[in-house]
Amino acid sequence: MEPIATVRNATQTVKEFASKQEGQLARIEALVTACCILVGVLVLSNSRRRHESRSIPRLVIWAAFMFNYPVISYTVGLMQSSSIKNELFVVWACFLLLLLGSADTMTAFNFDDSSRQTRSTMNQGLHVIYLLLLILYYKGQLRHNFVISLFLLWALSVVRLGLRAWAYRSTCRSRGLVRENQIVHEYMKYEPLHSDDITGGTYDPKTMKRYIYLVDGKEEERVKNGEEVIEVAYRVPLKGQGPDYVAPPFTVPRETVDVDRVWQCKGKLIGLGNGGSSNLGASRRRDLCLSFALFRLLRLRFAADHVGDINLPFQRDKCREFVVDGLLSDDQDLDRAFRVVETELAFMFDFFYARYPSIKDTLAPDVIVYAAILATSLFTLFSPDLMRYQPAQGGANILIGSFNFDLLITRLVILWYIFIESYQFLAYFIFSDWHKVKMLCRYVRNESWHDRWLVEIPLKSMDAFLFTKSIALDDEVRHAVLRQLKRCKGKITDGRMSLRRIGVYDDDVLLGHTYARYILIWHVATSICSYDLDMENASEEVKKNHRVATKLSGYCMYHVPAGLPAGPDPR
Repeated sequence: MEPIATVRNATQTVKEFASKQEGQLARIEALVTACCILVGVLVLSNSRRRHESRSIPRLVIWAAFMFNYPVISYTVGLMQSSSIKNELFVVWACFLLLLLGSADTMTAFNFDDSSRQTRSTMNQGLHVIYLLLLILYYKGQLRHNFVISLFLLWALSVVRLGLRAWAYRSTCRSRGLVRENQIVHEYMKYEPLHSDDITGGTYDPKTMKRYIYLVDGKEEERVKNGEEVIEVAYRVPLKGQGPDYVAPPFTVPRETVDVDRVWQCKGKLIGLGNGGSSNLGASRRRDLCLSFALFRLLRLRFAADHVGDINLPFQRDKCREFVVDGLLSDDQDLDRAFRVVETELAFMFDFFYARYPSIKDTLAPDVIVYAAILATSLFTLFSPDLMRYQPAQGGANILIGSFNFDLLITRLVILWYIFIESYQFLAYFIFSDWHKVKMLCRYVRNESWHDRWLVEIPLKSMDAFLFTKSIALDDEVRHAVLRQLKRCKGKITDGRMSLRRIGVYDDDVLLGHTYARYILIWHVATSICSYDLDMENASEEVKKNHRVATKLSGYCMYHVPAGLPAGPDPR
């Protein structure tokens, strides 16, 4: 009975403390801390969540995404309805609402959520109005410097909301997807004109010659066949005149940047002629532009109309050689194909699930707003009213000796807001892959930049953020897949030919119906080998083959329950 009595006494003590002003104040401070943690998880996990496959971290991210709005709203409401008099409540509430507006980089947790951006923008607009009402209602209780700082931050939040709404309008799925796909579709119509029969030259997958995959260009609205279309200026090659005819150089529109033009750029940052360690950096920068161009082509598959049905006649060999003789040309760097594709998919992920500025937009407004927010927040943090803060007469505060715990919470909230704003500005604007592509396109267009060290230094400083490492995968598995792809010259099938080579003639498989039976047999066989084989005494070749077979059979088995294709599209 003694433990039960101890628990009962402890519970009664907690209830009595919670009913006092100190208990209510401690609960509010705990909620303020929880709100800051939720916003921090939401912001800091946004750039890494596409690499996270574990259930617990994904659950934490989902919880932060779902509960940040209601928890912050509840906390602000609790501070308003409380009978406690503490002018720092208003500062906490305002900065919590500002934090809520800052956590805007994750627009959706899954694909269905990404169509709710209008509702998200409206919610943020309501919080801006709520913030103004809060400042106006309590301005008589606030000190002069607090009122000025909060009004300035509110005005900046209104400007940021306008920038955010404009970004949503220009890049949202309902408008941006259709517009962007139409541009790429119209541009790629002229890819057949760059075939050998017309140009009189040859394409080269190693130097990307005659590969006109679009990276960026100036958009123009024109009328074609009675319809308004949006397109970028393209280069039309002149037709050759016999086998010995040398086609004249293309007249490339200045604003149009495609993969061919990136590879032919003579600048030190991305030029082919560089040597040593700089060659690796130039190669990574070129590949970043290539990933963006491939992302724009891949996005065509998400179109709901004819725009997604793009056909490049007589270009299959050219596309196949791009993979085999281009991406896989260097046996010492087979991982290049994985890096390019991973970055391509990262652009796709960001387009649907995060808010990034279009590469056509200028960052000047965001830079100005960030600088103003930083200056105002620092002014608030080091203002005389906060540095020499003394509680008002009759106000409630948590004091530990002469140390004011409420003042510590206030400073931590302001510092957290400054950190979140700075992190988002640097990670999601300055060092984002989108901004890198935009700056590299400007570098390609402006030849005057090629020999300026003031341009090269900031662009080279971004190299540490190129192709950041994500999910770990054994080198043997990657290299086995890529070597097989290179060995078959890119002429991959959906598995029927492989089964025929080992003497399997199954009608269901030959008709392309199902491979589940053979995937299950393979997975069971590799599982048995994992238990029965003496791997300690096995040769290195056997160990390597065992690791490759186990990883690949597990990958294929993962797709069987969901009915997802584990191999290439038969089409």
